[in-house]
Amino acid sequence: MDNQSVPKEGKGKVLIVDDAPDTREIIRKLLRYEGYEVITASTGEEGVEKTEKGKPDVILMDINLPGIDGTEALKKIREINPIQCVIMLTAYATLDNAIQALKEGASDFVKKPFENDHLVHIVNQCLEKYLTLKEKEKLEEEVRRLSITDDLTGLYNHRQFFKTLESELVRMKRQKTSLSLLMFDLDNFKRFNDLYGHLEGDKVLKKIGEVVRHSIRNNVDSGYRYGGDEFAALLIGATYEHALSIADRIRSTIEHSGFEKITVSVGLAEFKEDFGLEGFVKAADDALYVAKHSGGNRVHTNGP
Repeated sequence: MDNQSVPKEGKGKVLIVDDAPDTREIIRKLLRYEGYEVITASTGEEGVEKTEKGKPDVILMDINLPGIDGTEALKKIREINPIQCVIMLTAYATLDNAIQALKEGASDFVKKPFENDHLVHIVNQCLEKYLTLKEKEKLEEEVRRLSITDDLTGLYNHRQFFKTLESELVRMKRQKTSLSLLMFDLDNFKRFNDLYGHLEGDKVLKKIGEVVRHSIRNNVDSGYRYGGDEFAALLIGATYEHALSIADRIRSTIEHSGFEKITVSVGLAEFKEDFGLEGFVKAADDALYVAKHSGGNRVHTNGP
């Protein structure tokens, strides 16, 4: 087979939005040969819909479209994905519109009739830019995640605890719902560390992180490594009874997790009107102190 007719390796996904079937087909064949996966749409509305569902890397979109035009579709697309790379296709008569589209966030424009090599070059450039932006976004997200989480347990850290608690108290007062707080720390952890070493101790802390995550509701409640071997969990909308069942589930799971003599003491507080942020934390902390000094491996509450 002639090497010239062999399509290249997969590069990325391109969405072509154009109401002219001939134009769509020419670009589709050209880009498929270049190694792109290609999807098409013939109206602005369909282009927006396929952006949301198909998640293309690059969009080639005509300015003149039936229904919403290219500029309007561009605005909607950038609401879906603010870093989306969109190349506008424009006839000479709509050149001013293309310049306006650049102001609205389009990455580039290509004039019709276009030269094949030029179009491919612009799409390749656009893909490179988009992949760089995606990588930057990913790195920024990772930096943010690391700044609010504890490396060892994967739970949120002490600083994030107070940040979240502050916003949850505001939300709770506005929505007039319940909010409960668990504070707990490990019984016999220092002795365990002295006996088996810090690496084994780290395994225990890691396990606690897993137990907390599996015991609370995903995307509703939140778990924290408060410091050292002390942990916390914020239970959103949870009444005293509901929080008590979660606290006991955590306590029981840790008791049976197979680490010699490692148990937890848990302090539980449900928010009361006269508390305030510090008073709320103190109530859970005081309850934890009582649980700890009553022999450990138990839940103590400031509840009814």
